[in-house]
Amino acid sequence: MEYSIGQAAEATGMTAPTLRYYENEGLLTARRHPSGRRYYSDDDLLWLQFIHHMRSTDMPVADLSRYVSLRRRGVEGAEGELLEIMRKHERHLTEKLAHYQTNLDLVRHKISMYEDQLKGRDADLFELYKECRCDDKAGVPGESPQCGSDSADVSSRDAQLLQTGESRGSSAL
Repeated sequence: MEYSIGQAAEATGMTAPTLRYYENEGLLTARRHPSGRRYYSDDDLLWLQFIHHMRSTDMPVADLSRYVSLRRRGVEGAEGELLEIMRKHERHLTEKLAHYQTNLDLVRHKISMYEDQLKGRDADLFELYKECRCDDKAGVPGESPQCGSDSADVSSRDAQLLQTGESRGSSAL
């Protein structure tokens, strides 16, 4: 089947300018109709998917271009160089994966800290409630419940803690 550049771009999730760029870089050879219009085959689409996959893993265009050049020429003994290109990329991906794992560990650590802080805030608000409940003054006419020496009631103190994101005895992260 034949695909126009727009159809090939849509089928591969790329843009027409990207396909032209890959063609200019020698990663792809589009066939042309007598009118000069590019067209692509099913095999071209599979090759584009491979190129897209390699680029999405940050394989440099220069390495990919060398890989394509060796594959196209079918040079005897090129397998060793093709293998080295892939091994080099594998090392790059392994390093990148380790970097992402470190970042993921940091994010998980921060999540754990915030979960612990929120659990602590719930406990602190309960302690605040117990400290400020003033049951003995709640039903006495003319008396307003007070929290120790503060004149704020429990609900305003709770609101303040929740607004500032602070909990008693917690430190900033």
